[in-house]
Amino acid sequence: MNDHLKRVAAHHDHWSETYDSDYFGRFDLYHKITWDNIQRFLPLEKDAAILDAGGGTGIFSVELANIGYHVILTDISQGMLEKAREKVARLGLENQVEVREADICDMPQFEDKRFAMVLCEGDPLSYCGEHKAAIRELARVVRPGGAVIASVDNRAGALNWLRDSDDREAVERLLATGQVLIPEERPEFRYMSHAFTPEELRSLFESNGLAVERIIGKPVIAHRLRRFDGDDPEVREWLFRLELEYNDDPAFYPWAGHLEIAGRKT
Repeated sequence: MNDHLKRVAAHHDHWSETYDSDYFGRFDLYHKITWDNIQRFLPLEKDAAILDAGGGTGIFSVELANIGYHVILTDISQGMLEKAREKVARLGLENQVEVREADICDMPQFEDKRFAMVLCEGDPLSYCGEHKAAIRELARVVRPGGAVIASVDNRAGALNWLRDSDDREAVERLLATGQVLIPEERPEFRYMSHAFTPEELRSLFESNGLAVERIIGKPVIAHRLRRFDGDDPEVREWLFRLELEYNDDPAFYPWAGHLEIAGRKT
């Protein structure tokens, strides 16, 4: 494992202790948007095998297993893998979810066209260090007709990370190349992420035999409306409805912190 991936793994090992509580505490709307998008592309065969690449603590693996799918979850973080195994055992899903260590950039343990669907949620494509190789691998292991769905850091949205910075070189590097340093306070958890434009993401999918069917921003509305950021269920449902209405409109992509793409293997 190179130095970049060691930093990524160390960061996620540390984060694994609070990842689920952080995710469902701060990103419950983000989760609903993502799960809505995933459900649009699920395989028709309920016993189909799905790869959850870079699946962390198994948030989406569990969702998929609960509706009957068989899932292989992979990650490079031992902390995340440990939490995923604990969760799978606690929920009695050992026959539905297999947890394995793997790097999304190189997955020789999986043969070509192995999976009916491939997920890559939580932005592993952005911080894997070799996003072009990773996309090739995701496309390789999905079968024809199957969907690959991936979330990434959005280049326009990543400008927020530099909003309080006076580093002009960092701003120009982000805009020109997509490379940006993760804004972590602890130096040992800082590493470069690749923030994508929608056009770049589309081009990479299409060049790997994945016909793009949908690109959305996550989120595009809610984080702009701070006065509505609360626990009122009616307000949360209203925001969710607005997200679904506008998140696939390219005019709203620049507002999003993340992009999510769904492509189907031709």
